[in-house]
Amino acid sequence: MAAVDTVDGRGPRTTAAPTTGLVLAGIALVASLFPWTGRTPIVAVPGIDGSVVGLALGAAAALTFSLRRHGTVDRRIGATAAGFLSAALFGYALYQLMRPAIGTDVVPDVGIGLPMAAVAGLGAAVVAVADYDAIDDDAFWGRTKGFAVALVLGGGAFAGLFVGQLVALIPVSVGGALLGVSVDPRTSPIALAVLTAFSYLGSVGFVALYLYGRDLSLDYLDVGIPSARGLLVAVGGLFALLLLLGTITTLVQQLGLPSSDSQIQQRAMENPTLALYFVVLSVLVIAPVEELAYRNVVQKYLYESFTERSAVVLGAAVFAAVHFSQYQNANPLATLTTLTVIFLLSLLLGYVYYRTENLVVPILVHGAFNALQFLAVYLQATGRIPTA
Repeated sequence: MAAVDTVDGRGPRTTAAPTTGLVLAGIALVASLFPWTGRTPIVAVPGIDGSVVGLALGAAAALTFSLRRHGTVDRRIGATAAGFLSAALFGYALYQLMRPAIGTDVVPDVGIGLPMAAVAGLGAAVVAVADYDAIDDDAFWGRTKGFAVALVLGGGAFAGLFVGQLVALIPVSVGGALLGVSVDPRTSPIALAVLTAFSYLGSVGFVALYLYGRDLSLDYLDVGIPSARGLLVAVGGLFALLLLLGTITTLVQQLGLPSSDSQIQQRAMENPTLALYFVVLSVLVIAPVEELAYRNVVQKYLYESFTERSAVVLGAAVFAAVHFSQYQNANPLATLTTLTVIFLLSLLLGYVYYRTENLVVPILVHGAFNALQFLAVYLQATGRIPTA
């Protein structure tokens, strides 16, 4: 455990948070020496391929965290300054990513330095908040471990999709051969729909392993018949989700930011029948399994280390992160924009689960929302409503 002493008679001074912040700010500083976007930075300095602004912010944040670590500056002043500098570095990295692409078709050339600096800057800003709140070292490392485990749980549930799909390939292929129908998911919508349904069984299997590994009974699952209030929350949540999506979409369009469609949506635009299959799958398979894994497992696990509202935010971050491969695009800004949208929408689903403590309510919201999206894709693909 890191050393603890006192400063100015104001109680214990913890060092885990400022030490971690120092490391992260140092990473951001080094990352600023590497290429960021391949374009001339706002302030160009010979010999620096990345960003001298990022370098300055990273150095200032590292110095402030170092002073905090040694108790040289007051906790509230030092943590606030370190957090501001780190957040400014994160924001500047985002601006450098967005600058050449806003309102144009330019695909930014992202070097290794920019994402490293952005992630390190964001992490340092979060750590500065922990330092400001004077979280003791044991609690700090406990929360760090808790979030790391939540990421692993989210990744495990996502990996279960591929395991389920691989396991399903043999019986689906055999069944297709016996029936004399195509089972190539690239050309057969029904084959892709069936494989998708089976793939989600892999995530269910992961949840079962989680319950078994932690010796948890089925009572751990917050599944029950919604009350009248729960149904009202579900209806309100769906309208709120649609309103939020509309607002974000309008904002993204006004800013001229690119976005990315999922691979399934792209396939459905080419073959509208697939969209109808996914209307049904959204309600019966996708929403129930994703809410089970990412709300009842990931978010509920985070309750053990964080406040419930913090767990909603962190759970939404995990949910967005695991969708990276689904929305990966040649334009990194398009991927980032879409994942940000998913994060914000997931916040609402997580909040609904937190407020109702009944998994069925966010399932209803999530399922109806996804179904409406695929229905809209079907109507657009068939020309029944104009494409935006």
